[in-house]
Amino acid sequence: MKIKLWRFVIDVEKTEEWLNRLAAEGLHCVGFGFIAYRYYFEQGEAGAYTYRIAMLEESIGHPKSIQYIAFLKENGVECIGHVLGHVFLRKRTADGAFTLFTDRASQINNYRNMLKERKIGIMVLLVSALFYLYALIAGNINMAAGIGFISSHFHPIVIMFYACGLLLVGTVYSYIRQWRRYSARIKELQQEGALYE
Repeated sequence: MKIKLWRFVIDVEKTEEWLNRLAAEGLHCVGFGFIAYRYYFEQGEAGAYTYRIAMLEESIGHPKSIQYIAFLKENGVECIGHVLGHVFLRKRTADGAFTLFTDRASQINNYRNMLKERKIGIMVLLVSALFYLYALIAGNINMAAGIGFISSHFHPIVIMFYACGLLLVGTVYSYIRQWRRYSARIKELQQEGALYE
């Protein structure tokens, strides 16, 4: 039996937890559609797979990324898909623990890669927010002057516009929270490393 679920990948760690929670209930992710963030699941044995999401240093077609995915495949790890530099991986739980980043240096490197991606996301979202703010101010001036067919703040188009603005603000806030969390994790790992050296 195949099941489709939708989830927008903003927080990598929460998405990984979500996939593992569903796998523990017997729903195993087998792929997804990039545009709608539609995940495809198959019903199976509860807890049969463990899922991980890794951030690639290079694009998916880069020789370094191809070599890394081939290395994972040799070690029983299946790549079920990729989106925006993230690769979605799974391994049979019976084959043992599935940990991608075992040493401090690789953990720090992974968080730095995620920070790089978040930085680009924040910049794109902030530029979008500036355009949105400009359109909002211009729209309100036009409404006040009686220009155009929209004359009320309760017009469906205006309500939809405000809803999109709230979604944009929420996404920016989520990215900034992740940025702070990943930065704090890097700092913790560096401090731990300094303690043991």
